[in-house]
Amino acid sequence: MSNTDNSSVPMDDESEVGNENATTKSTKVGDKRKSEYWNHFWDFRDPVTKKIVQVKCKYCEKMLTGNTNNGTSSLKKHLGACSKYPPNVDKKQKLISVYKSPESDATIVSNWKFDETACRLGLARMVIVDEQPFSIVEREGFRYFCSVAVPQFHIPSRFTVARDVKNIFVCESGKLKKLIGCLKSRVSLTTDCWTSIQNFNYLCLTAHFIDDNWKLHKRILNFQLMDSHKGKEIGKVVEACILKWEIEDRLFSLTVDNASSNDVAVGYLKTHFHDKLVLEGSFFHMRCACHVLNLIVKDGLSSVKSSIARIRAAVRYVRSSPSRAKLFAHSSMLVKVSCKGSVCLDVATRWNSTFLMLETALKFEKAFNRFAEDDPDFSRELKDGVPTQEDWVNAKVLSLCLKLFYESTKKMSGSLYVTTNLYFHEVLEVLSCLIEWENSTNMDIRIMGRQMREKFDKYYGDLGKTNIMMLVAVVLDPRYKLRFLKYSFKKLYPNNFAKVDVICDNLYDNVQKLFNHYDAIIASSSFKNNRNINVANVDNGSENLSSSNSEQMKKFYDDFDEEESDFIVEKSELDYYLEEARERRVEGEMFDILGWWKEKSDKYKVLSTLAKDILAIPISTVSSESAFSTSGRILDQFRSSLGPNMVEALVCTQDWLRASNVCIDIERFLEDVQKYEEELDGSDTGITQVNEFVGNN
Repeated sequence: MSNTDNSSVPMDDESEVGNENATTKSTKVGDKRKSEYWNHFWDFRDPVTKKIVQVKCKYCEKMLTGNTNNGTSSLKKHLGACSKYPPNVDKKQKLISVYKSPESDATIVSNWKFDETACRLGLARMVIVDEQPFSIVEREGFRYFCSVAVPQFHIPSRFTVARDVKNIFVCESGKLKKLIGCLKSRVSLTTDCWTSIQNFNYLCLTAHFIDDNWKLHKRILNFQLMDSHKGKEIGKVVEACILKWEIEDRLFSLTVDNASSNDVAVGYLKTHFHDKLVLEGSFFHMRCACHVLNLIVKDGLSSVKSSIARIRAAVRYVRSSPSRAKLFAHSSMLVKVSCKGSVCLDVATRWNSTFLMLETALKFEKAFNRFAEDDPDFSRELKDGVPTQEDWVNAKVLSLCLKLFYESTKKMSGSLYVTTNLYFHEVLEVLSCLIEWENSTNMDIRIMGRQMREKFDKYYGDLGKTNIMMLVAVVLDPRYKLRFLKYSFKKLYPNNFAKVDVICDNLYDNVQKLFNHYDAIIASSSFKNNRNINVANVDNGSENLSSSNSEQMKKFYDDFDEEESDFIVEKSELDYYLEEARERRVEGEMFDILGWWKEKSDKYKVLSTLAKDILAIPISTVSSESAFSTSGRILDQFRSSLGPNMVEALVCTQDWLRASNVCIDIERFLEDVQKYEEELDGSDTGITQVNEFVGNN
């Protein structure tokens, strides 16, 4: 039945089916209405003709056109669909939905009813988070599943799903922009570049910040298309992203790898934002610690490559055919190897896979020796011979060496916890091991240690090359403070305490500059409340004692205050913090540094603000580079027609929906990043306009 006043209703046979729930209405003399359906409606008549022109449902109060000449089929149809009609309410039993909250592990129980829009958004979210192709909606298995699980759901086309994905991207980006806009802290960035299977150059920009509840956040801001990997181009793209998110006044640092183009990009950004950066960008540039460790390891492995090559050849031989693998398994059983796995072959250009190969091969050392006896072709086919006892000794030492770098890389590549305060300790541990290897009795290890030390000194030998913020982070760790750094430098330079004093004085001066900078900002923002504390505060006492009306006594106390003013020393938050006793360090216990500063934020207003910005600095670009793993799966050889805008929507929205509560798999990260750098690093190409978001996916 139409809702308009002037539309007519097609004639239909009247039904005489009554209902006990209907409100009865006495029939007027001459009234032709016999159907009980009229009892569920109020009628409205034309004042002149006295004929019924409209009726109103007694339950939902919806107005319908009515005419006694047109039957009651429309009234019957309305009653069947009316949600407030008592029989309908009674018939509809509510369904209970039990599910886990995406924000937590809490189980939520609620009433459920079918919602077409919610189903569409849920489908789009599944495509984003699970990296499914848009064409999943056209697959037979998915359509059959929906017909069984939710038969009411009208499955949208892949183009509709793509539009829903774009809408979610726009909605979530608005939420993130609002979150960042409300921050009182600054934002640190990481960025890196990647070339896709389409030969498009992409730049990933990731933001790191600590919110007002002292929770660390990591969000991908952009997965942006760019023309080339040149430094100035990178700088311009990053600048455009910064302006788009309106965070130019909130920048703190930018972490990049050691490519020379990144130095140019950082210089470009410092030139354009120097007046908005802390201390004009003196500490804006941060080098990726994981990339530095990678370079150190690569230099060291070259000295023991002969031992690695023989073990690699042995592993390759065993894995080259099923019959050899079966015979090797039999040899392993005879010598009672406890490991149930099998040997794995490395990729020669990736040290992390070499570490895993050596670590596994060492468990099968006896099996390899027995295999040489069981398979006569084993020693003949290996050009450089089978692994010797010396090779296995070198492998054991090298495995321990690489494990140190592997574990350090894992620690420093974290994105769910603070890493800034770990930097100095990890570098210190690496240096300690390098010194030990340099003095090793094994010549190969000694040579490896020297080569690694040379590369280490290139980046860390001179403190002038190190971002001072990494040392300030140790100062802001209440377990260590400035005293630990001074102690460490004395151990590093036992014969040059004068140099230690210069380093520590320079560090303190920089900390003081930072403190003064933040103090001025907080004071200008009217957040300064009782910041300074007088060690010798005599005002209250003198005020009480000088309550006498005697002018002579008043002058007596005033003279005393003036004389003592030269001895009153004002100390800042920084001074009190450094003088306070350190927090007790518990070996193996995870210290919640953000929780500590949150608890002390009222006591140290300036220092806590400074700590919030410094502790958010990422010391590696892993968070940006891990996005290449996602984009590589999205843009595989079967889905290479996705447009750049849709790629950005999928990569960024997945990160936002997951809220970065997923730890990065460092092993997969190292493999994927190196694979893309080596295999997909094509020449610079112009940007081809891609109008099709969905393509054939």
